[in-house]
Amino acid sequence: MDPWRGGDGCVLLVGSLHPGVKCANCHVDPIPGARWKCVACDDYDLCSLCYHGDKHNLGHAFLRLETPSSKVTKLPPRKDCSKVQAQGIFPGAVVTRGRDWKHGDQDGGDGKRGKVVDIRPWNDEFARSAVRVRWENKHENTYRLGFQGKTDVLAVTATSGGHYYKYHLPIIALEPLQRSFGADEYVRVDSDLETVRAMQPNHGEWMDKMRYVLGRIGKVVRQFDTGDVKVLVDGEEWTLNPVVLDSMMPTTTTSRQGARAEASSGGGIKSGDSVRVIGDVSKLKELQKGHGGFNDSVSGREVGCTVVCR
Repeated sequence: MDPWRGGDGCVLLVGSLHPGVKCANCHVDPIPGARWKCVACDDYDLCSLCYHGDKHNLGHAFLRLETPSSKVTKLPPRKDCSKVQAQGIFPGAVVTRGRDWKHGDQDGGDGKRGKVVDIRPWNDEFARSAVRVRWENKHENTYRLGFQGKTDVLAVTATSGGHYYKYHLPIIALEPLQRSFGADEYVRVDSDLETVRAMQPNHGEWMDKMRYVLGRIGKVVRQFDTGDVKVLVDGEEWTLNPVVLDSMMPTTTTSRQGARAEASSGGGIKSGDSVRVIGDVSKLKELQKGHGGFNDSVSGREVGCTVVCR
């Protein structure tokens, strides 16, 4: 089995790369690990080291993508968030043999200890995937620490590796190699304007009239080899980045009919329904452009919906 893949055709987040995406601060290319994309600036991405190192404007919100095909996660500005200290295998840490050790007695024998000199790439493709260790017997070499999921050394005494935004990190899991959508499958478009607008360049691009599809359900026409998806929403086709789509996954006739009905009725709202208007005034103002305008008196209120206009 490919060491990067799980049993269900998934890829481990460890060692993921974002081809064609360069860190705007340190210029590492491609970005390894998570990609952090600024929603306030055009074409501005950071690697994890720079993001957690407080590079760029701390008042700007960012999007996080664990892999090129990950669902986008929108994060609050870092200026309002606290950081915690990282502890682990960093320069100065004391280590011993790990579970994947296959280097004979380079370390002087089982149970012997060494000190980490630095963190480095195992090869040109995978940054920060190995460590340089100097052992008690004066031997020094480079060992895997994350490359292809292998761990040659374990920490005996951890050291600090700086600070990071704990609640901006993803839960470790398996991530699909590519988000796949089948023809005639029902999908919902992400409702966040900043997220969709930020992810559309080079994926069908962004036009202001696309505001209409935010949060709506449509039907997949096809998925291109690039991964982009053509979606039919209320009779009009749009090419969208797959990371802004969620599958409705209807598995029964009843649920298929429900998804179809919701797609054709503006999200399932019907005459007589009681609905709550979102309380985020800035978002409401954006979404109302071209859809009746904005009125301060309705923000955050519960409204009786008596007539639905399409």
